[in-house]
Amino acid sequence: MSVARTYLAVHTIVLVAAGIAVFALLAVDARQTARHEAEVASTVVVETLTQDPFVTGDVEAAHGAIAGGEPRDRVVDDVSSRLQPYVEGIIASTDVDYVTIMNTDRTRYTHADRDKIGGRFVGTIEPALEGETFTEVYEGTLGHSVRAVAPIVADGEVVGLVSAGMLLRDISAVETARLVVVGSVTALFLAAGAIAMVVAFRRLDRATDSRAAGELQVAFDAQRELTDVQTIADALRTQVHEFDNRLHTIASLIELGRADEALELATDRLGEGQRLTDRVVGAPDQPVIAALMLGKSAQAHELGVEMHFETHLEPGTQGLDAGDVVTILGNLVDNAIDAAVAHRARTGEGDAWVEAYLATDDDGSLTFQVSDSGDGVPPESRERIFRRGVSSKADGDRAHGYGLSLVARTVHRLGGAIEVGEATGGGAEFTVTLPRPGGDA
Repeated sequence: MSVARTYLAVHTIVLVAAGIAVFALLAVDARQTARHEAEVASTVVVETLTQDPFVTGDVEAAHGAIAGGEPRDRVVDDVSSRLQPYVEGIIASTDVDYVTIMNTDRTRYTHADRDKIGGRFVGTIEPALEGETFTEVYEGTLGHSVRAVAPIVADGEVVGLVSAGMLLRDISAVETARLVVVGSVTALFLAAGAIAMVVAFRRLDRATDSRAAGELQVAFDAQRELTDVQTIADALRTQVHEFDNRLHTIASLIELGRADEALELATDRLGEGQRLTDRVVGAPDQPVIAALMLGKSAQAHELGVEMHFETHLEPGTQGLDAGDVVTILGNLVDNAIDAAVAHRARTGEGDAWVEAYLATDDDGSLTFQVSDSGDGVPPESRERIFRRGVSSKADGDRAHGYGLSLVARTVHRLGGAIEVGEATGGGAEFTVTLPRPGGDA
């Protein structure tokens, strides 16, 4: 499966799972909110009625009459004739489904079903008899409901109770309405996420040419090798170009009969080139460094930059992949040459130079140090310059900003470290330390 299709599959699963999880959480929240609002509404109604003089007066009188031995049915009929119409009006003007007013022995004075007036209230009343208002979910004569029960108190004595509640079927209807809204909002977010995901998939698919991860890795490795080869090729091409110019000039001087000038020009850089060659080719396992530094020396000379190179690598201790050497050393030297040239052009003063130093430390680790006569790197920018696409060059070339990023990634892959400091004279000094090849990092 291509990287883009893998992305699409994974993110589709994540998006759908997230949508389900969000909807489930919101559904639970909607249910809890609906029940809480039912409890609040029921509590408000019962507490209001327990303070209503019309209700409390009739209930207190009925309680006393029953306790005094008057016929219960006659007392219930009398008080119900006044309270039942009153609570029906309350039911009609509030969200509750029923209001039951009763005596402390559970005898109902009011009920949503008039035939059940005078019967016994079904449910919990003990906390209310102790003077406490409470809520519960209970299956009464009307079905499951969320109810509140409160005491009616007269002269410090509980003389009656009030119960009000909402049937769960009504609460479910409220929940359903809310879930429709929640579901619609969730669906909108899922649709927006799906659109964004498809757009990202198409861009990723185009960017990766519909390739799988393994194919991209092969392509990346091939591109990296090509870049390394191109670095050496560019350096050697510069050297060949310089020697070609010198050769034509020497031939012209000879034709003009000016052999002395021709000889002087031919030997002008012989000593420097030989010294550089001796330094980098002294060990038989360093041909890549030799080719790279000889080419970079010619490139620096062509730009008017003085190149100093010193190596103390011991034979047999280098052991680095040729591509890694080119990536690290080549990019650092290129950056240094560019910085030296830019500083000279900006200030118009001083000589432009680059120094490269290679050594093997006592523990077998390798050190590459490259410094220049450029403007240097401000302390606040010394971490940022290793990010991809960050460049101090202002010429608008989109190819800039990748060399140091590539160097940093290569160094970290090899288990090493890279630091940037200030060189003598204010330029930049990059130091790369790599663990001993084949040894412990």
